[in-house]
Amino acid sequence: MNTLLAPPLPKSPEEIQRVEHSRLRRRVLYNLHAPDVEARLVRTVGTIRADAWPPPDMTSNPARHIFSQLAGLYRRSPEVTPPEGGEMVAAAIAESGYWQLAQRVQRDTLALNDTMVHVSIVDDEPVFRLVWPDYTQVTVDPRNPAVVVAVREWVSDPADPARWVLLHTDPRIESHWAEDEAGEDVTQRVLGAESFSGAAYPWRVDGVAVLPYVRYSAAETGFAYDPFSGAEVFEGSLQLCVYYTMLAHVMADASWAQRYAVGAEPVGSDLDSNGSKSEIVTDPATVLLLGVAPDFVGQPVVSQWATPVDPAEFLSAIERYERRVVEMALGTVGVSRRESDVRSAASLAVSREAQREAQRAFEPLFHRSDMRLLALTAGLLDAPTEGWRISYKSLPKDPAELAASMDQIVAQIAAGLMDKATAYQQLNPGLTRAEAVAAVAAIAADAAAE
Repeated sequence: MNTLLAPPLPKSPEEIQRVEHSRLRRRVLYNLHAPDVEARLVRTVGTIRADAWPPPDMTSNPARHIFSQLAGLYRRSPEVTPPEGGEMVAAAIAESGYWQLAQRVQRDTLALNDTMVHVSIVDDEPVFRLVWPDYTQVTVDPRNPAVVVAVREWVSDPADPARWVLLHTDPRIESHWAEDEAGEDVTQRVLGAESFSGAAYPWRVDGVAVLPYVRYSAAETGFAYDPFSGAEVFEGSLQLCVYYTMLAHVMADASWAQRYAVGAEPVGSDLDSNGSKSEIVTDPATVLLLGVAPDFVGQPVVSQWATPVDPAEFLSAIERYERRVVEMALGTVGVSRRESDVRSAASLAVSREAQREAQRAFEPLFHRSDMRLLALTAGLLDAPTEGWRISYKSLPKDPAELAASMDQIVAQIAAGLMDKATAYQQLNPGLTRAEAVAAVAAIAADAAAE
C-alpha cells in the first residue's frame, strides 16, 4: 500500500474535507508529517525566517505516542473458542498473524476513529488487510447509516505504483470490478479476470454475496465515518513540532546576548592576499577583536543587549503545552491520567491501570467487530458462522498491583460483599458465571480431598 503518495480526492466537497483531514491524521500517526510542519512553520514565521531556522524538529508526537500506548487489547492474543467444526478456521486465523495485525488495527482505529479490515481467501487460507478511511468511500444503508453496504477502495496500480486503481465491491448487485484514475475498466488487467460479477462474485457465505470488509470504530456514532472527533490532538501534535523547532532556533541562535558596537569594527576583516574578504566568526565562544572605525570621532562604544529568550523557560512552556495535548488525547478516548507529579517527564506516559481502563472501555466495540470478522472468515471457508466466542487477556499486573488487588478481593469476601465465583471472574476475565462457579467448586473439592 502506497503510504507516501495520496490517492485521488473524491468529487464531493464534504468527502474531500473528510479525506484530507483523515490523511493528515494518518501522516501524523505514521511520522510522515514533516512537510505539514514545514508548511505550518512558514505560515507562523514567514518564508525568510523559516529558511534561516534549523530543520523541523519531529521528536515530539503525542498523538502517535498516546494511541500506541492505549492500543493494548491485542498485546496478548485473545482466546478464541470456535464452535464445533470451526477449529481449523480459528487456527488458520491465528497462523495468518491477524492477532498481531490487530494491534495496528486498534491503534489506527483509535487515532483515525474508523478503519476497515478486508478479508479474502487465498489458497484456502485467510488473508487480512488493514484499510485506512482516506482510501475508501462507502455506500451506507439509508435506514442505518452505520451499516456499510458497498465500498470503493483505492489501491496502488500493480503496473505502476505511482498510479491508483479504484476497486468497487457491491454485494447487492454481486459485482466486483476495477477502474483506473480516468474511470476506464481495468478489471482484466488488475484482477486477472474479465468479470467478477454474478456467479463469479468472490465472497459468498451460504451462497449469499457478502461484503468482504469489517468496520472497526473507536466509538459508536451511528455513522460510517467519524473523521473529525479528536482533531485537536493532531493539531496540537503539529504545533508542538513547530514549537520544538523554535526551541532549536533559540538554543542555536538566540540563547546569548546580542552584541553591538558604535564606532568600532572587527579587526581582520580587510581583504586578504588573494583579494577575498576575511570571514569573522562572532560565536560567543570566540574573542572578538575590535578596532576604531576609520573617520570615527569620539569614544567607540561596545555593549550588548539582554538575552531575548531564556531556553529553560521556553522549554517549560512547551512542555506545559505538550502535557495539555496529552490530556486532550486521553480525554478523547475517555481515559484519565492520575499521576500526581505533572512536572515529571514520566507523567507523559500512560499508566498500566489507565491502559487496562482503556481495554475495558474499548472491548465491547472491538468485540463486536471481531465477532463479525470471525463469522465472515468462517463463512468464506464454509465453516459454521454461529457459536464463536472470544475473550481478551488483560495486561498483566505487576507484583504490587496483584497484592493490592488480592487484598481488596479478600476483604470484600470477608465482609460478605462479594462471593468467590465473582472474585474468580475478576481474577480470570472472560469466564462466564457458570465457568467461574465450576472452577470455585473444583478448587473447594481439591482442598477438601487433601
